Amino acid sequence: SINMKQESGGPSGFFLLLRVTLTQFALWVATGTLCVLALFVRKGVCKSKASMEGKAVIVTGGSSGTHSSHSKDLCRRKARVIIACCDLNEAKSAAQEIFEETQQPVIIKHLDLASFKSVRAFAEDIVRTEPRLDVLINNAGVVLGDKTKLTEDGYEEAFQVNYLGHFLLTMLLLDLLTESAPSRVINVSSVLHHLGSADHFEDRVKGRHPMRDPVASYCNNKLAMLLFTRALAHKLKHYGVTVNALHPGICNTHIADHSTGLVSSFFHFIQALGGKTAREGAQTSIFLAVDPKVAKETGKYFSDCRRHWISWRAKDRALADKVFWKSVGLVHLEDSANQLIKA
Repeated sequence: SINMKQESGGPSGFFLLLRVTLTQFALWVATGTLCVLALFVRKGVCKSKASMEGKAVIVTGGSSGTHSSHSKDLCRRKARVIIACCDLNEAKSAAQEIFEETQQPVIIKHLDLASFKSVRAFAEDIVRTEPRLDVLINNAGVVLGDKTKLTEDGYEEAFQVNYLGHFLLTMLLLDLLTESAPSRVINVSSVLHHLGSADHFEDRVKGRHPMRDPVASYCNNKLAMLLFTRALAHKLKHYGVTVNALHPGICNTHIADHSTGLVSSFFHFIQALGGKTAREGAQTSIFLAVDPKVAKETGKYFSDCRRHWISWRAKDRALADKVFWKSVGLVHLEDSANQLIKA
């Protein structure tokens, strides 16, 4: 039997707590180092003048920050832009601002990535009402504070909003994307994927506790998004749909305001060192959405409008495939996944 007293208060319990604390401290130091280094990377600009007239684009969370900058730029290029977000009041204000600046209307639709029911309803509505989909920008995201919580589907909120919800949305829109080919899927990852681990997948099934370190959770989510990008790109390489990921940069947006405690202080500090504006942070996403130079690129990772190196974990094709099929199970697509990816 296990000696509970020793485990919680004895020497072994103390050293276990010390090891966990030191590991978390090392992760935060590494995260801060990567963020600071990223501030000194050149700020790439999308120079393409390509028109998007006649093309439809979905931007998740497209009502504020870099999301709104995406929408403005794409509207200036005459695209049919659909903003998908959970705060409709904020979206309406953004749509009005975009119209005043571009004279182009924006379509607003409700999407709560923390709810599989909402994701399915949104996808069904898009498939029913939209004749085509040329670009899907999976850009919405959250950074939770010190207290994490589970969604109605039983998963850590940040995990579902940053990754699982986008995974499900993309899979449900694959038929429309392939019918509209050539088309593009753009997933927002992060330089912090270098510090992520895929082991978290085994610990986030229903009924288990979420991760307690929000920074580790964020890094893991961004690695998952990049692994999904590479796996899906490989599966769709013959169907005219490209799938790429990107690091937008360290942006001076409201992401820190939606965090709490040490996480909020951490991101505010990094931003104060010289983060990108929302417009600058949107440049790589816009580049991947419109530039003819990357029309054939797929399964790649970009930052500042150019290709960047990825972690050794992200290069692991077997791991990417494992994460992909594990995700299929987590979003309950076992019966239709093969059909969706034309396998």
